[in-house]
Amino acid sequence: MIKSLFNRWTFPAFFWGLVILFLTSYPKITLPDIGISFEDKLGHLGIYFIFSFLLSRAFVKGDLRRLKNGVGKAIFLGALFAVFDEIHQIPIPGRTGDVLDVFADIIGILLAQILFVVFIRVVMRQKQKSSFN
Repeated sequence: MIKSLFNRWTFPAFFWGLVILFLTSYPKITLPDIGISFEDKLGHLGIYFIFSFLLSRAFVKGDLRRLKNGVGKAIFLGALFAVFDEIHQIPIPGRTGDVLDVFADIIGILLAQILFVVFIRVVMRQKQKSSFN
């Protein structure tokens, strides 16, 4: 039972966090040029958006009563992880710790939490409508 709960709710966030650490442990990865001057920041935003969404999913575990607390934990842990990730990159050749990257990460985290709350509320409304029919 506990293993299946971990696999269903927590493992995706845990795995994505490992992917982030794995990717940021390599010397500088060159992204394809898409003609946007801040594409690196968009990458940070996107990666942490996914991570934050998975964190909130892991903390809430489908229980609306955990929503506020779960979202708060996801924001805190996501931001802490972003800071740790930038610090961990400092000794890696070709990498630096960048405060602007942390800001991009936090914007991704916050956007994910907004979307997560909207998503949960829409799902709950759909469940309520279907239970009345």
